[in-house]
Amino acid sequence: MTHLASQICQTPISLISLVDDKRQWFKSNHGLDVRETPREFSFCAHAIINPQETLIVPDSRLDERFAENPLVTGEPHVIFYAGAPLVDADGFPLGSLCVIDDKPKQLSQLQLTALQTLAKQVVNLLTLRKSNSALQLSEQRYRTLVDELEQQVQSRTQALTVANDQLSQANELLSRSNGNLQAFASIASHDLQEPLRKIQSFSHILQSQYADQLGEGRTYLERMESAASRMSVLIRDLLSYSRISAIQDRRSWVSLSAILQTVVTDLELVIAESRAIVQVEPLPDVLGDSIQLGQLFQNLLSNALKFSRNDRTGRSIVPFIRISVHTLLVKDLPSSVKPTFSAPTYYRIDVTDNGIGFEQKHADRIFQVFQRLHGKNEFAGTGIGLAICDKVVAHHGGAITASSRPGQGATFSVYLPN
Repeated sequence: MTHLASQICQTPISLISLVDDKRQWFKSNHGLDVRETPREFSFCAHAIINPQETLIVPDSRLDERFAENPLVTGEPHVIFYAGAPLVDADGFPLGSLCVIDDKPKQLSQLQLTALQTLAKQVVNLLTLRKSNSALQLSEQRYRTLVDELEQQVQSRTQALTVANDQLSQANELLSRSNGNLQAFASIASHDLQEPLRKIQSFSHILQSQYADQLGEGRTYLERMESAASRMSVLIRDLLSYSRISAIQDRRSWVSLSAILQTVVTDLELVIAESRAIVQVEPLPDVLGDSIQLGQLFQNLLSNALKFSRNDRTGRSIVPFIRISVHTLLVKDLPSSVKPTFSAPTYYRIDVTDNGIGFEQKHADRIFQVFQRLHGKNEFAGTGIGLAICDKVVAHHGGAITASSRPGQGATFSVYLPN
C-alpha cells in the first residue's frame, strides 16, 4: 500500500504511521528504514488533530511548527509532507498514511483523492485483520473445548454449554468479519479502482501523444502503468474472494458436465496455443451455484494449463488434463477431508495434470490467500486463485485437497455432497 502511495504521489517515501502518547511507529514503510520516532518529532501527531482533513505541508522549512524539527533539518529531510488520517469506525484517529519528499511539492487533486482513498483502505484492512485474529482465537478456544469433552465425559453438559457460548461469540465475530469484507468490496470496487483507471488512462495518453518528449520518463510511466495493472488484477481477485460467502444463496440443480464444457470453451484459445489435451468424463448434477462452480473449475484448469513443464531438452511437454469423478460413502472419505455439510455420499471430482507439480508439504499452504510457490517472473498470478477454489467448495458444503510430486504433475480433488 505504501509503495502504491509513493507511485501515485511520485514521492520517495511513504509511511503507514500509528501513534500513541510517547511515540509513532510505522506499520509499513517505503523508502525509509527507520521503524519508529519520538512523538514530539511526529508530523502524524499534527495530522490526527483534525482527523477529517488531510494535512498538507508544501515546504516545512517555511512552517513554524516544523522548521526546527530534527526530521526536517536532518535525515530524512522531510520538506514536503501530506498525511491522510486513519480513522476507525468510532471516529478515533489511529495515525496517518503519509507521503514525504525532500523537496517542496504540491499534490494534484487526483493524487490527493487517491491518497485519501488509500487511507480508507488501510483502515478497512487493519479492521479486517483485527476481526480475523479475534475469530481465529475464538475458534482455537472452541477446538480446545471439544478435545476436552472427549476426555471428560462426566463434565460433558457443562463443557457443551461453555462451547456453545464460545460458538455464539465466534458466529458474532464471523458476522462482523463478513460485514468488513463487504465494506472492503464496496470501497475497492469504486473508490480504489477509479484512481487506478485514471492513472492507467493518463499514462497511456502521455505515452501515445507525448512519446518524443518523455525521454527516460517513458520508462517510469511504463513501470507505473504496469504496477497499476497488477494492482487492478489483485483488487479484482480480492473482490472475487471476499464476495463468495456474501453472495445471496442462489443454488439449484446444475450440470457439472455443462459447466466444464463452458469452461473448456472459454479457455479454447489457451488450450489451442499450448496444444493441450483435455479429457472430461461425464459428470453428475449437483446442488450448487453455477457461477461459483464455473469459477472453481476455471481456476483449476487455468492452473493446470499455466504450470506446464519442459522436458530435459527444454522443449515444452504437451499439457494433458483429465477430469474424472468417483462416488464415495461418507465413511470412506480420507481423514484429512472435512466437508462443511454432512451427507451420506460425496462426489470426488479429480482434476489431474502432467505439469511441474510441487512438494506435498505445501499442499495445505497453497489454498491460503497470497500464498505462491513461484515468483511472479516465472508464472503470473496473484496467489488468490486456489484460495477462491477452497472458499467456493466450502460454500458448497465440500472440501478440496491436492496431491503432487515435483515434475510429476498434480491432482486436485474436489469433494461435493451428493
